[in-house]
Amino acid sequence: MRKLLLFVLLLPLMARAQEEEDPKLVIKGYIKDMVTFNFPAKDSTLIDNLIHHRLNLAYYPNDHFTAKLEFRNRIFTGDLVRLFPSYASLIDVNNDYFDLSWTPVDRNGLVIHTMIDRAYFQWHKEDWEVTLGRQRLNWGVNLAWNPNDLFNSYSFFDFDYEERPGSDALRVRKYTGYASEVEFAIKAADSFEEMTTAIRYQINQWNYDIQFIGGVMKNNLALGTGWAGSIGGMGFKGELTYLSHLEMKKQDFLTSVSLDYMFANSIYLNGSVLYNSFGKKQPTFGLVNTSSNLDIRSISPYTWSTFLQASYPIHPLLNAGMATILFPTDGSLFLNPSVTYSIVNNLDLDLIGQFYFSESQDSKALYLRLKYSY
Repeated sequence: MRKLLLFVLLLPLMARAQEEEDPKLVIKGYIKDMVTFNFPAKDSTLIDNLIHHRLNLAYYPNDHFTAKLEFRNRIFTGDLVRLFPSYASLIDVNNDYFDLSWTPVDRNGLVIHTMIDRAYFQWHKEDWEVTLGRQRLNWGVNLAWNPNDLFNSYSFFDFDYEERPGSDALRVRKYTGYASEVEFAIKAADSFEEMTTAIRYQINQWNYDIQFIGGVMKNNLALGTGWAGSIGGMGFKGELTYLSHLEMKKQDFLTSVSLDYMFANSIYLNGSVLYNSFGKKQPTFGLVNTSSNLDIRSISPYTWSTFLQASYPIHPLLNAGMATILFPTDGSLFLNPSVTYSIVNNLDLDLIGQFYFSESQDSKALYLRLKYSY
């Protein structure tokens, strides 16, 4: 019923746009084909294929109103789909309060999955902006880990989901001056224990964007701050969040600090450190499940995590990069090499590796992806 109601609300807008002489409907998207090679053992290889289509619809009836509907269609085939009968349920995640996903096909090693991850109305006038519906609430400032991102935490390892998850929420924003604003957001929930609501105040001081956050996240008092600026010619960013459970004597603290720098020869470096009091020195599962719904306490399962990324444009059409994550408490290591080649305009070819090494488990995978944007 919730799905049907959403479509009923949005379809008249789309139909009206098509009838106008000068339609105000903007359509964008992409289609990707990705082959995955998993190496679970020395002499074993599992091969899977993913066709991923995304469609983004935006409607602008006037200067003050916007409606957006964005969804992803994915077709999974291959060895893992055949080996795991519950594969469809494993990928049917990232829903929020409303269940806006479908699995029309799940048989004979074939899974087709559709999800709406953006569906919202936005009104804006002068210094005010109000957004209602499934949207991305991004309060983080760092690249790898975002302790300030109370609403839409994500996994760095989920590289094939550039848009990242959304929340079914109400957001009200008031711009108060140059690079300053006040923002209030609340997620839909069935109970107070499941609700997340917070206020963010952002200012610009000493050439730094500084934010202060206060609210409630899943029955925890949440207080945080973050900043983005430069020091010694390097980008300097940081976030910290304190959580205190409202019913139990339980507290958590997370902080992430990063430095980044672009050399004259276009080599880019980004380094970051994360401390997560909720993490473990030697967690049972070394890597975060990339397809699970996360909150800030599970952005890394380790107490300490260190990140270093480098990228370099070898040629205007060819870019190479390497990201490494070292978990110093047990010496585990994650390597993430990548190469991107721009074949023609709007058509890219990527080769991406994800290699995790630890005492308890190893994980090795290669991804070959072709992406066409329109």
